[in-house]
Amino acid sequence: MLLHIKKITTNHGLWYNAFKLLLSAFIYTLFYSCTTIIEVDDLPQPISEIVVEGTIENGQPPFILLTKNSPYFGGISLNDLSNYFVNNSTIKVYGNNDSIQLTEFCINSLPAEVQEQLAEFLGFDVTDSSNIPNVCFYTVPNIFTFYATGDTTGVFVGRSGESYGLKIETDSKILTSTTTIPGLIQTDPLTWKPHPDGNKDSLVSVYINFKDPDTIGNFFRYSTQRNSEPFYYPLSASVYDDKIVNGQYISLPLERGMSRNAEIDGDTYGYFWKGDTVTLKWMNLDKASYDFWKTIENDGGDSPFSSPVVIKSNIKGGIGVWCGYATTFSSIIVPQ
Repeated sequence: MLLHIKKITTNHGLWYNAFKLLLSAFIYTLFYSCTTIIEVDDLPQPISEIVVEGTIENGQPPFILLTKNSPYFGGISLNDLSNYFVNNSTIKVYGNNDSIQLTEFCINSLPAEVQEQLAEFLGFDVTDSSNIPNVCFYTVPNIFTFYATGDTTGVFVGRSGESYGLKIETDSKILTSTTTIPGLIQTDPLTWKPHPDGNKDSLVSVYINFKDPDTIGNFFRYSTQRNSEPFYYPLSASVYDDKIVNGQYISLPLERGMSRNAEIDGDTYGYFWKGDTVTLKWMNLDKASYDFWKTIENDGGDSPFSSPVVIKSNIKGGIGVWCGYATTFSSIIVPQ
């Protein structure tokens, strides 16, 4: 589900602490020397919108989460989460000179072991299966046979270089979108380098290496997996374009992805450990999908002083994203 990006604070030294102290004193004086109490009784309610988070990857079936928006100042608890999912919708995906009507599945109707796997896939950190919210999603009707066997025969899956239409009918509304799965941009084998601080010799940086095509307008997204952990996106930024690096050979360190609920350790943030098996999920996407994720990741988050960001949705009749990914995987075992 769509998540806010956490900000990282680090120790910048004595001068920085002194600056923060002075700034705090200034803000305190500014606000409390001329205090005015403003009471807002009736905040305007937002226009009701359907929120779409949909993906289709090469070799994978479409996957759609359909929810309702909520008031910015409204509270959301885990127990209420299932109330935001939109049920009983008619969703069709078009492409490959074919079409498929998706089927709705809800976690509570599935076996316990499947519930936990799906909750993990959707980004919920769940230690007790009884606390898993009743998340509902739409995908192909033969999804479990596909994941059990890996056989794509008779299964609607994405293909690189193809465009896919989406049509959603729900609550007397019609939402549409189109996305393209770009051609695959292969990467070279991953490499690693030791931490530059010799006192942290158990930590390493893992590098991605690839040749950007000599045509501007390529867009990338990535997530990483450490050992048997789930795939996580980096907390700072997961999407990039090739405006600066067009046509060049790239070798850059990967930021280790983390759960949005994890506590951040400034000493190890972004690094992997010696002995880790690191897997990269490398995704190419089209510009409309890139624009959506770029504006999501530039959202000011929870800061009251941040500027509002207009999310660039590619959904007509609603908000959200219908995103095609050309996906490849690569792994490296970092020696001890």
